[in-house]
Amino acid sequence: MYKLFKRSHVPGIFEVQMAGACDPGRTRAHNEDAIGLEVAPDGAWYLAVVCDGMGGHNAGEVASALAITTITEHLREHYDEADAPTLITQAIDLANRRIDELAETSPEAQGMGCTMAMILGEREHVWVAHVGDSRVYRIGPKGIHQLTVDHTMVQEMVQNGILTPEQGAVHPYRGRLSRCIGHGKNRAIPDIRHLDLEPGENLFLCSDGVSDVVPPEEIDVLARHPDTRAAARRLVDAANKAGGPDNISAIVVRRVT
Repeated sequence: MYKLFKRSHVPGIFEVQMAGACDPGRTRAHNEDAIGLEVAPDGAWYLAVVCDGMGGHNAGEVASALAITTITEHLREHYDEADAPTLITQAIDLANRRIDELAETSPEAQGMGCTMAMILGEREHVWVAHVGDSRVYRIGPKGIHQLTVDHTMVQEMVQNGILTPEQGAVHPYRGRLSRCIGHGKNRAIPDIRHLDLEPGENLFLCSDGVSDVVPPEEIDVLARHPDTRAAARRLVDAANKAGGPDNISAIVVRRVT
């Protein structure tokens, strides 16, 4: 398991704490997930990203790491040049192109790609974006609420009334993606939404290694732990206790003040 922690702090006005943990799980030989946390040197913005890689050999690991590096670098270098949704879209498109370009030069990496869930914050203003089935939840006084809708073939069938939600939850192809970053498909189209994060509220980002095996009501309880670092670690532990069938990524973002 590797762990990250970042803090965005304006004394007496605003504070966000971000903690993440990433673990290979109990059945996978290596970890193709990756997480990233970043705070601008001047505190103007903060970023949390989860990526879940896919592809042959270790290509998924390469894709997820490259996506996080590319998105983070693009925001560092171009933050003042566009609004947040434009910056996010540009960063994801660049990550998509870099992954596909690398795959073209490495036969063993052909078809590599990743899913992505991220938040970009400017104090209380937060933009949530995702591609694929990595998720973002909002956890506050009204309980837990899933902010993202999985980009999968099965979820599209549920939305179109072909399957019921109950049928979709157990469908054998529920993990088949309709959007992703890379994979040579040019399908890296993010869904982006804005919210105002209130004091005491949490955002939880995760790969499907968590959401497939830890129920929302348990996520709700664990993410509220007073220490964000302990919260992220306990969420990873919960996925492992449930069998750890996939790589596991968990990030807790909490507005403290």
